[in-house]
Amino acid sequence: MGRIGRLGLRARATVAWAAIALCLAAGLAALAYELTRSELIEDRQDRATAQTYVNARLLRSGLRGADPDINRLLSSLEGNVGSRAIARLDGQWFTGSVNASPDQLPASLTDLVESGDAGRQLVAVDGVPHVAVGVPIAEPGAQYFELVSLEDIDGSLGDLGTGLALGAVAATGLAALAGWYASGRVLRPLRRMATASAEIADGSLDTRLDASSDRDLAPMQRAFNRMADAVEQRIEREHRFTSDVSHELRSPLAAMLSSIEVARRRSRDPDAVDDALDHLRERTQGFQRLASDLLEISRVDAGQTELQLEPVRPRALIDAVLAMTGADGVEVDVAADTPDVVQADKRRLGQMIVNLLENADRYARGPTRIELSRVDGMLRIAVEDDGPGVPDHERTHVFGRFARGAHARSSSTPGTGLGLALVDEHAHLHGGRVSVESADGGGARFVIDIPAGGPPP
Repeated sequence: MGRIGRLGLRARATVAWAAIALCLAAGLAALAYELTRSELIEDRQDRATAQTYVNARLLRSGLRGADPDINRLLSSLEGNVGSRAIARLDGQWFTGSVNASPDQLPASLTDLVESGDAGRQLVAVDGVPHVAVGVPIAEPGAQYFELVSLEDIDGSLGDLGTGLALGAVAATGLAALAGWYASGRVLRPLRRMATASAEIADGSLDTRLDASSDRDLAPMQRAFNRMADAVEQRIEREHRFTSDVSHELRSPLAAMLSSIEVARRRSRDPDAVDDALDHLRERTQGFQRLASDLLEISRVDAGQTELQLEPVRPRALIDAVLAMTGADGVEVDVAADTPDVVQADKRRLGQMIVNLLENADRYARGPTRIELSRVDGMLRIAVEDDGPGVPDHERTHVFGRFARGAHARSSSTPGTGLGLALVDEHAHLHGGRVSVESADGGGARFVIDIPAGGPPP
């Protein structure tokens, strides 16, 4: 079993097919041999018994004559092929041929016939199977026996057994070939998948499996291609992410170095040094925010983020955020059906609101209104602004990492393009979503929807 376990899958399948075929062929061969043997022997015994009765009647007729010659009578009987005739009269044995002897008869059969009953029994004579048949002859007080050879049947059964054994071996060989072929056909898609996987690992990210005409293999092909698409998209996204990070880090670092250089060159001019240091501090703070956002994004990608759920009062959280960001004058509308308490991660929910407020400050002249309501069991937080709005074709794109709308790119407004991406990630962690639409009075309306009872299990 251990050696078979070390064989390849195709070899194990071939061995299994061959073993099953061998068991079936051997079983059928044994059954066919036994049935044939029983039928042949039964038929020979019936014919030997019938002929023995005929010969016993002929012997009885001969014994009724005057001074019968028993040996001559036995020799004249037309027996079965290969038969030996033996008779006993008045306790004396007589045979019809020189190779016949009463010692060849089984004692149990002679005792049975002597008691007045006929019988038959299989017996070996000189290593050759025979059927011994005995018949009592009542009137002369004699017993008649015949030994009928089964040597021809034994030879035929030997030939039959050899043929069946060869047939079983041939069937096993054919089954092994069929198993090798069938397992090769079954494993062919796996080999193609392994080849495609190796090509993808070597950098050929556009490698895909061809569509399969086999409906049983088609789901595997589609699943592999979907996985390859996801891997390609993930790698491309990581490449873009790395490129964007490099670009975003280059700008603040260059500005920080420039500020340091200005301060070094104008060290005798206090006003110039103060301006350079202020600029350096601003860039350092921006760099710190970028590093913090990148760290948060990396935790999400690594699956190391866990929500710290707790009861949160939405209105109180909004007021606290507005006070912290200095936006106390923003209008807050609370619908009557707004839940008083929701289960959420307070820090992340607050960060989502802060990011939307900062986004409105940078690109839309500040937030104008915040709305709290309940929609289909979800807490809805909507932040409106009075800016140029977000075109329809950018409304999905703006939540991507380092994505910035056309208006933001055309202006000199600083930003990393990670704020809205974090809002989207945190919303999904809560089992919710974020979207953008047009506000009633113009501008953009960013909407956060999260389950009031916490994320689904």
